[in-house]
Amino acid sequence: MSDRLDQLSVGQSDAVVRTITAEDVVAFARLSGDYNALHVDDEFAARTEFGSRVVHGFLHASLLSTLVGMKIPGPGALYLSQSIDFSAPVFIGDTVEARGRIEKIDRETRIIEIETEIVNQHGKTVLRGKARAKVLRLPEPEVVSTKSEAPTTPRMLEGRKVLVTGGSRGIGRATARLLASAGAHVWINYHNSRGAALELAEEIRRSGDSCDMVRADITNEQDVEQMMRQIADAGGLDVLVNNAGPKIHSSPFDRVTWEDMEAAHRAIVGGTFKVTQAALPYLRDSNGAIVTVLTTASLQRTAPHWLPYVAAKSALHAMMKNLAQEVGPRGVNVNMVSPSLVDTDLVAGTPDRFRQMMVGRTPLRRLASVDDVAGAILFLVSPFARFVTGENLLVTGGDVMI
Repeated sequence: MSDRLDQLSVGQSDAVVRTITAEDVVAFARLSGDYNALHVDDEFAARTEFGSRVVHGFLHASLLSTLVGMKIPGPGALYLSQSIDFSAPVFIGDTVEARGRIEKIDRETRIIEIETEIVNQHGKTVLRGKARAKVLRLPEPEVVSTKSEAPTTPRMLEGRKVLVTGGSRGIGRATARLLASAGAHVWINYHNSRGAALELAEEIRRSGDSCDMVRADITNEQDVEQMMRQIADAGGLDVLVNNAGPKIHSSPFDRVTWEDMEAAHRAIVGGTFKVTQAALPYLRDSNGAIVTVLTTASLQRTAPHWLPYVAAKSALHAMMKNLAQEVGPRGVNVNMVSPSLVDTDLVAGTPDRFRQMMVGRTPLRRLASVDDVAGAILFLVSPFARFVTGENLLVTGGDVMI
């Protein structure tokens, strides 16, 4: 899928057309709570200088949302601002056309500026303004290579029961699907993304593999306890993949608050701590394995402007190494994977300049994919890694070498 931003150019224009009906006015009044008699009362409006009901200004202005959301920039656009100057009334039965023309594109920030105008069926301008919208970068869809067949996965995890936190999206989604194809019964943990989790579960089952869904906010102890009871009642646990984490927010140090630091630690360290502690009794019983997803952003040069995220992931790294020493004698393997930049929705706002820099300095000349990370996790929970513990496996295409 090509980047939508690359398809846009200064001077590009588009439009949407709509005829305003009495039903539209009633519906807008109901939604907005604006029952001004000028808009909804024929008798009142007849006594005004207009002679008939005037359409709510923001009713026809809402066509600008259609224009930005569906035309330019189009699906995936984030509306940032809109100036509006109403210059003439619109009446029921009028056909109005909302037009937009791109005036400026900032490819670094992915923000475009659009000159907007709405005209009626007589060509009279009823609204002018300027819009600003950001073209969001969307993760690349999964592509099946046509050059060679996808590698097959022997069912090396047959009979194993796996919990993947944050399993409905990104790395978690790819991991759940891969481990299920290797024979494991996978528990797909999700918090808010039930639809995505359900879609993944149906995909896994259509492939003849086994899974269940389990909802839990991993930062909430009651949710975690309930999740583990559900998993235990279904037969216990052999593998825990700690993947869930919040979206990364970039900010320079002087704008970071201590509350930001605490929030990142609660979400990243606290959530993983709660799930791991709740799962550990079952993993001891099964001589199981834990894999925690970290990031190379917390290694060596780290990543500027990601302080809360990097600090929390660094703490998680230390926690997992300590845990590996403690539970190793009980037969539990504890390992980590640290990918470099992976193209998921968590880093969708990363500037193109930074992405290209990453690709340019990586020997394999591309970003990591979610499947690259899932493959590393499969190795660490497979029989081939039973004598590997306390390790942090780098998935970087050679960008980081230790």
